[in-house]
Amino acid sequence: MKRYFILGLALLLILLVYLFQRGSYANLWNMIASDLVSIKSPNGIFIFNRCVRLILNDLACMVIIWFFFREPKYLKAAFMVFLLELFVVLPLYFIIKLSLEGDSELSSPWLSQIHRIIVNPLLMFLLMIGFVYQRLQSEKS
Repeated sequence: MKRYFILGLALLLILLVYLFQRGSYANLWNMIASDLVSIKSPNGIFIFNRCVRLILNDLACMVIIWFFFREPKYLKAAFMVFLLELFVVLPLYFIIKLSLEGDSELSSPWLSQIHRIIVNPLLMFLLMIGFVYQRLQSEKS
C-alpha cells in the first residue's frame, strides 16, 4: 500500500509541475530564500524555472521507474541519463535558446521539440519504454 501511495505522489508531482509550468519557481525562491541568493535577471529566472521543472519531473520519473522495475541497474541508468540531461543537454539548450530567442515562453518549432524532450519528462518515459523492451528481450532469451 505504501508503494502505491508513493507512486501516486510521483504522478501527482508530474501533474502539478505540468499544471504550474507557467508559474515562477524563481519568485517562490525569492520569497523564501532571498537572503541567500536573489534571482532577478530574466535569463536567471528562465534558467532557474527550467532547472527546477527538470529536477522535479525527473525525480518523479525515477520514483516511477523504481516502482515498476525495482532493480538498481534501471535506477542507475535513469540517474545517468538524468545527469547527462542536467549537465550537458540542458546547458546546451539554454545557450541556444537564450542566444537565439531570449527568455520568451514561445520557441521556434525546432527548439520547442527539444524543450519537450529536456524539460518535460518525455526522455524518462522513453527510457522506461526501453527498460520494458530490454526486460522482454531478456525474458525471450
